Amino acid sequence: MPCATASRQRGESLISLMVGMLLSTVVALAMLSMFKVSTRYGGQAGQDAAADGQLTAALMRASLAVQDAGYGIASASLGTQLVVLSGAALGGTALSGSAVATGSSGNAVLWAMNTTGTAQCAGLLFDASTSGTGGLYYLGPVACSAGSVSGWSSLAWTATRWADRPANQAAAAYNQTAIGFSVASTACKPFGLTASSGNVVWTLASTNRSAAPLTEQQCLFNFKAP
Repeated sequence: MPCATASRQRGESLISLMVGMLLSTVVALAMLSMFKVSTRYGGQAGQDAAADGQLTAALMRASLAVQDAGYGIASASLGTQLVVLSGAALGGTALSGSAVATGSSGNAVLWAMNTTGTAQCAGLLFDASTSGTGGLYYLGPVACSAGSVSGWSSLAWTATRWADRPANQAAAAYNQTAIGFSVASTACKPFGLTASSGNVVWTLASTNRSAAPLTEQQCLFNFKAP
C-alpha cells in the first residue's frame, strides 16, 4: 500500500516581501525625485518665458520712444539733443552720470524733442540694482530750456519702470540682464523709407534669460547729416 506524501506549501517568504517593499520604495523615491526636477525646470522655463516677454515688450517700447529724439528741433545734433551717459543713477528726481563719447556704451540715453510745441527732454535708464528698484526706466518727459539736454543734471526727472529687476536676482522670476545704449554718427535710412535719411544710429544691446544677444537698432532721421 503506497504511503501518502505530504504536500509542501508554496508562497512568499518574509525576506522576499521585504525585498519587494524595498524595491517599491526605491522606485517611488526615484519617481518623486524625477517629478520634483521636472516641476522645478518646468516652473523655471515659465519664469524665463515671462521675463523674456517682459523684456521684449520693453525693448519695443524703447525703440518707439527714441524715435522722438530731435523731433521738431532744427539742426538736431549729437551732444546737444542726444547724449549717452555711463554710471547713470536716479536719486529722487536728480540724475547723475557722465556723458560718453560717440560710439561708446552707457546705461542711459537722453534726448530733446518738441512734440507738443514746447521743448522737452526724455530718456531711458537701466538701473542694475538688485534691491527691488532696478530695471529699465523711461525718464520724463520734462521741460528743458532751448531744446537741449546739455543741462540734464539740473532737471527734475520723473521715471516710469518698463521692465523690473527685483531683489534676490539669482532666483528672481524677472531677472533682466544688463541693458546698454550707444549712438553713432552714421548715415542711415529708416526701414521702408527711401525719401528720408538720418545721420545717427541708436543701438540698444541686452541678452535674454538664455544668454542669447538681443539688439535693437534705429535710424534717427531727425538728426540730419551736416
